Amino acid sequence: MDELVELGRTAGAYGFRGWVRVIPHESGEVLQKVKTWVLTDLKGTKTVLRIEAFRRHGEGFIAKWEGCDTKEQADAARGRVSVARADFPDAGDDAVWAVDLIGCRVVNGDGAELGTVSSIGSNGAQDLLVIDWEAVPGKTQQFMIPLVKDVYLLAIDTEARTVTVDWQPEWR
Repeated sequence: MDELVELGRTAGAYGFRGWVRVIPHESGEVLQKVKTWVLTDLKGTKTVLRIEAFRRHGEGFIAKWEGCDTKEQADAARGRVSVARADFPDAGDDAVWAVDLIGCRVVNGDGAELGTVSSIGSNGAQDLLVIDWEAVPGKTQQFMIPLVKDVYLLAIDTEARTVTVDWQPEWR
């Protein structure tokens, strides 16, 4: 199986016709667009799901897939929902998926190494790069840089796995 990216989890049946509640980790945009998911149940067993229908419901979503036709089957479908990275839709012009930034080296405009992207966070106003760096040998610390294009974010090169920012090492 291709590299799987976990995007959410199931949360039991919705109704009695095989619909399942889905709680996304983020916006759910990829789940909305991709029709093949992988469900990893609580024992670690992976099952490929062919999505027949999907829609927003409250804070999450509900989904219907092939072979899940009863409330009992929907309740038994407990686990994590993933999508193969190769199945992600195009992120669009001048955009990248957050998953592609994880593990990228972070350098400033002068080429100084600042660390490695460990995750993407948010402060409510904007997304943040969460960057790990080794403050002293053997001790990793984190700092954050706002993902504001042309202010702090200068360039992203997913092929070279590098993010270039306007940030000084002493600001960590």
